[in-house]
Amino acid sequence: MDKKNLLIELCKNLQEELIERRETNKERTVVFFSGFKPYNYVLPHIHIGTTKSLPNEIEMAWFVEIWLDEICIFRQSYIPRESEDIDIVEQMLITRVFRDIFTYGIMSSKEFINKMNKNV
Repeated sequence: MDKKNLLIELCKNLQEELIERRETNKERTVVFFSGFKPYNYVLPHIHIGTTKSLPNEIEMAWFVEIWLDEICIFRQSYIPRESEDIDIVEQMLITRVFRDIFTYGIMSSKEFINKMNKNV
């Protein structure tokens, strides 16, 4: 199973787990997105590495995101060069999202937090 399909499966499993817990009456949704959006759709006045000089030309960035109940919980983005293969860019960003998920899981672990507090 490639990383993209694994991430899609993880999102599906997370949604099923959240629905099964039923901590609220609200319907839970987990959405995986991977594709082009305008580079400034997140931060309208901040550039993330744009190189185009024409003001009317909208530069597109590749985004990989995981949304939970209409809130983006993990996001990576990159403006690919014309010569770059989009499949390679997507795999790079998916790898970064996996790293973020793993890091979040470690850092939010009660056991990890307790060990860090003892060492301080």
